[in-house]
Amino acid sequence: MKKPGRNAEKVLYALVGSEIRQYTGKDLEGMTALSPQEINMAVRELEKMGAVEVHLRTPQDPYLFTTTTLTAKGRAIFQVMAAPGCDT
Repeated sequence: MKKPGRNAEKVLYALVGSEIRQYTGKDLEGMTALSPQEINMAVRELEKMGAVEVHLRTPQDPYLFTTTTLTAKGRAIFQVMAAPGCDT
């Protein structure tokens, strides 16, 4: 399994450590201190991995998505990353 990039990893950690619900780009900005552009790229990367589900009703500028939700696969990816000595 490909390890997510640094910003994607930050977003994944933030989502795993929070309650299960939909998060806006503004929410993620507050949780990670990343810029909107960094958040857009991280969410896109996580979506390609299947770690998050992206909702595209009416994107809220400057974000390219309305909300995002952590998936079961996202939790599994996090668990693999967090396992001691895991380098996959």
